[in-house]
Amino acid sequence: MIIDFKFKNYLSFADECKFTMSANSDKSHEDNLILEGKQRLSKTRIIYGANASGKSSFVSAMRFLSAFIYQSNGMLEKMPIKVMPFKFRENCYSMPTEFAIVFLRDGIKYSYQFSCTRERVIDEKLEAFYSSKPTLIFSRKNTSDYIFNKDVKILTDLKEKNLENKLFLVTCAAWNYEKIKPVVDYLMNSIETIDNIDLWWHVALEKIVEKNEFASFKAFCLKILSNADISISDFEMKTEKFKETQNAAILTKLFNISDAEKNEFTNNFFNLNVYNFTTFHDILTDISKNRYNLKLEEESLGTVYLFKYAPILYNVFTEGKVLIVDEIDKSLHPLLVKYLIKLFLDKDVNKHNAQLVANTHDTNLLDLNIFRRDDIWFTERDYRTGATEMYSLADFSPRLSENIEKSYLLGRYGAIPFIKEE
Repeated sequence: MIIDFKFKNYLSFADECKFTMSANSDKSHEDNLILEGKQRLSKTRIIYGANASGKSSFVSAMRFLSAFIYQSNGMLEKMPIKVMPFKFRENCYSMPTEFAIVFLRDGIKYSYQFSCTRERVIDEKLEAFYSSKPTLIFSRKNTSDYIFNKDVKILTDLKEKNLENKLFLVTCAAWNYEKIKPVVDYLMNSIETIDNIDLWWHVALEKIVEKNEFASFKAFCLKILSNADISISDFEMKTEKFKETQNAAILTKLFNISDAEKNEFTNNFFNLNVYNFTTFHDILTDISKNRYNLKLEEESLGTVYLFKYAPILYNVFTEGKVLIVDEIDKSLHPLLVKYLIKLFLDKDVNKHNAQLVANTHDTNLLDLNIFRRDDIWFTERDYRTGATEMYSLADFSPRLSENIEKSYLLGRYGAIPFIKEE
């Protein structure tokens, strides 16, 4: 579970962005919170802002954190780090970008932070809270100056295996330093950042098939579709390799790829699984009920999107992950968006305390009957400087009876576009 996330000098965020899932002293919707020791954590956060205000930059920052950890072990010497600093200032590439995250894993709180440029990691630090006080696992300053309080010999040997452009955290995990493995596993595998649902639903399906959980996924998916008033009575999935599809034949012919020319990447690509879905509809007439079938792509766009969210949500709920979504309202009716969000607040569905962070333009969700005041966040960009600021509705202390949607559209909280009238 994420507690805090901070970053600085990344995309439109020039200054430090302080985001938290920690609940403040507000007593509303206490049943929506995760209680873990002294921690009171929210299950949901929604983010509003005008177009180009920084909402997607926030999602990208979270994605970069996980991606750099995933890629770090494969970094060769002098290979550039794919970090994207705030560009609207001089010498932007020489200024380090900073990231810091605090999270809970198996009841232990961890704090991890690092800063980097495109050439090297500057600072890095990991602390674990085995008690109320932090225990330093390692600290790294000026790229190559390390501090170790315990396991000094092991970690000293490992630092010699690290490179300037690699995270020491990942190097330690790669060489089986046990105290660090839970941190790397969490940051790589427990945070799902969704900016392209067509890509990530396939990844989610792969995991379900590998775990032989299709039957339980199917029951979960049909329940979601039924509750959302989608008239799909059943569905089936057939799997084939990409090389067996018509698209593969077209691609092979278009690029004139022969079997002899196929390399490891090409073979892996052509051996990818393709999942084809057929949906079944029970249609009632005056005299009988008949079943008809459609290909998934023949369904409405909204139905397809809801269907594609299902395997992602299934994995998130069964594993207690954090789901970060860019534009959760894309192609979905406002009531369906509200339904998806409420799944995270349903203790019968969200049994493992999964968390959701999503940006949206759907103002119907600005409702204090659903959310706490600290669940609603805003991004606003100063177009004179190009920099984004992020803040919570709780900073304004609105009354619980206030019409938050109306107040937002009137501009009381900022984070809206200002349309110039001719």
